[in-house]
Amino acid sequence: MVDTVIGNIGVTAPYYALENLKVSSDGATAEFVAEQPMDNEVGGISAAEVGRHLAVLGACALAWSNPNKEKHYYVASRAVLKNVAKGGEVSKGAFSGRAKILFMDKRSGTIFATLTTDQDEPLYELETHYHIMNVPLFAKLFHIKKQEFECNPSNNPYKKQIPLNDVHYLDNAISARLGPLKPEECNGHFCSFPCIPVAILMHSLSRTAGKLLSKIVGESGIRYTVVAAEVQAYNFAFAGEAVTMKVAYSGLEGGEYVFACKAENKDGKLFGSMLLRLSCSKTL
Repeated sequence: MVDTVIGNIGVTAPYYALENLKVSSDGATAEFVAEQPMDNEVGGISAAEVGRHLAVLGACALAWSNPNKEKHYYVASRAVLKNVAKGGEVSKGAFSGRAKILFMDKRSGTIFATLTTDQDEPLYELETHYHIMNVPLFAKLFHIKKQEFECNPSNNPYKKQIPLNDVHYLDNAISARLGPLKPEECNGHFCSFPCIPVAILMHSLSRTAGKLLSKIVGESGIRYTVVAAEVQAYNFAFAGEAVTMKVAYSGLEGGEYVFACKAENKDGKLFGSMLLRLSCSKTL
């Protein structure tokens, strides 16, 4: 039955990287390890990768509870991520996730998920809202973006850092370019419709904000922790599309540096936005 759930969520390996998945009427649990390079972010796993795995786990919980036991696309539209760690070093060992359904109907769902270390210490909480689309609807909406691309589970692009190009600073703002990415760089998200995962866009925005943070603080290579992130996803950025990252510094609140971030194409089409809170650590 677990294999059926995995086959019904839209994403596939290597983007799907959960282990020991268990699903029930109470939700879903699974384990995973960190894959994504951290850049200057502090911790055992990047906040964006936490969002990736917990959102996939939430999709598994929704798929299990969906009375229509067919493949659907569980597309994250909004998410709020909070760092609840109590401090101390976090190893890069196995992490555990737990997702519980807060709401679900035919077209949408909401989950609340938590991430803990192998020592059962809480690290992050995530609330995610999803659009639920069946295969015919998804194919109808995005038919012009369909590509003859076969996902290869053994090719994992999520272990590599995607370069940020054309970085420009202007006062308390910064811009950078991501991509365009090849279909294999979106492997598993989604087969035949390869697009950049929201988690990859948000990680790129976080990294861009980290560069701006160094300029604001006046120290190169500043290390930072993602305290919280409020994410909105509006449109898919498909393979072949360049994405412009724009980040503006909003000010210092309670010792946290606040940034307004957005990802868009060259014509201003908005892919996603994020209100990001960072705290400084030590320099490299």
